[in-house]
Amino acid sequence: MNSPNIKTNALNKSKINVKLITITAMFAALITVTTAFIKIPSPLGYSHAGDSVIYLAASILPGPYGIIAASIGGALADIISGYAHWALPTAIIKALNAVPFVICGIILKKYKKGEKIISLPNLLMLIPTTIVTVGGYFIANGLMYTWPEAMAELTIWWLQPGVGALLFIALGAGLDAVKFKQKIMPNIMR
Repeated sequence: MNSPNIKTNALNKSKINVKLITITAMFAALITVTTAFIKIPSPLGYSHAGDSVIYLAASILPGPYGIIAASIGGALADIISGYAHWALPTAIIKALNAVPFVICGIILKKYKKGEKIISLPNLLMLIPTTIVTVGGYFIANGLMYTWPEAMAELTIWWLQPGVGALLFIALGAGLDAVKFKQKIMPNIMR
């Protein structure tokens, strides 16, 4: 016989999933829009703001949800921007961009830390995520085109994650100032 507590727990779990899925979809949409439409001019062309939102999503959302938002958002941005042939490599690379932040979040949660988006551990995660971006697109470009082309473009690929890191720090500091993570996470986990 089912007890009322079991039904209540099942109902609460489904609410958690719906809230997490909804917020994950919102982050995926933000990543898509900031990648496809927010262009920041630079001496070598432009960078986009999407990586900063990937870092935010991976720093705020629990477990695999940040990875899912990053992958979907990045791939959709390529598709709607006319670069559909890059959607699969981007989906993989952007998912891997989120992994360092997710691992960091798991470790911080274990030690009951991680209330802030901008913290020394999260700032350190900008290093491996930059390596993933540069290395991932180098490999993808080499496989899709030629290795000499990939080598020639290697120097400019550092600019994109650098711009993303600066925007992440600025946006994260602003969200930390209003205690965004503390306000949203308890609501997600209810």
